[in-house]
Amino acid sequence: MFEQQYAMTMLLIMTTVNGFLGILMVAEIIPVGYGMCFALFVMCGMIWRCKRDLMGNVRLWENPKKFRNRMDSRILRGRMEDDES
Repeated sequence: MFEQQYAMTMLLIMTTVNGFLGILMVAEIIPVGYGMCFALFVMCGMIWRCKRDLMGNVRLWENPKKFRNRMDSRILRGRMEDDES
């Protein structure tokens, strides 16, 4: 439950920051190009921080060799369980 609350809070903060930057750009306090770039960097930073806090040092992908080994071991386990039945 804590993870969902943390992620939802990050989304709300991200939405608030983007809304604030939108107001600044519409009011022509900052140029649109700068505001859009800053919003992109802030969103990427928040996503990275949220991923790091919630998942730690886990990679979101694996290389093809690890994938094949994992799938082969899963297939072999399934065959062994079928033979025992």
